[in-house]
Amino acid sequence: MSACWPEADELAALYAGLVVGAPLAPSDLAGAVLDPLVAHLRYRFPGADEHDYHSAAADAVVSLIRSPAVYNPARRGLRGFLQMAAEQDFRNLRDVQRKHHTNRESSEYVELAADVRNNPADGDSPFDDPPLAVEIGSFAADERAVFELMRDGERDTSVFAAALGIGHLSPDEQTSIVKRVKDRIKARLKRAVEGQT
Repeated sequence: MSACWPEADELAALYAGLVVGAPLAPSDLAGAVLDPLVAHLRYRFPGADEHDYHSAAADAVVSLIRSPAVYNPARRGLRGFLQMAAEQDFRNLRDVQRKHHTNRESSEYVELAADVRNNPADGDSPFDDPPLAVEIGSFAADERAVFELMRDGERDTSVFAAALGIGHLSPDEQTSIVKRVKDRIKARLKRAVEGQT
């Protein structure tokens, strides 16, 4: 496959094949335009994830294959249409990822705070309650480091692994140990709150 765009008349012929339902038209079109679309996205959005370029390009092509009528040849060339569609798909993909990342960053702190909240006064941190402060003060150094990372919204397992001094272990082992420490911290804080009631 080539990153060079086919000539306009070749693109028009490929599109015509889609319209009439030629059996090989979808694969012919995809083979002709996917690589140029990926190259276009790399140029327009430098430094992004390679998988995102390919996903957005494929989404644009698949949308056209499924609904050829979305393209109006009288308004613009097929190349320009596909570039516009792929750029929009790329932006949408990045927006979704950004929102997902933001939600994930805040979710663990919210979960942790919800687990240990004991109706603190408005504006107070739920971790300021005396029984919680005592429990947090009793954490071992590695537990305290993990707790502070959780409270700050950290999500990267490798960061927790470094704090625990287990960066030399396999990713699966790191994930297992980090989860175990997080769960133990949550359980201790929850017990501290429940002991007040």
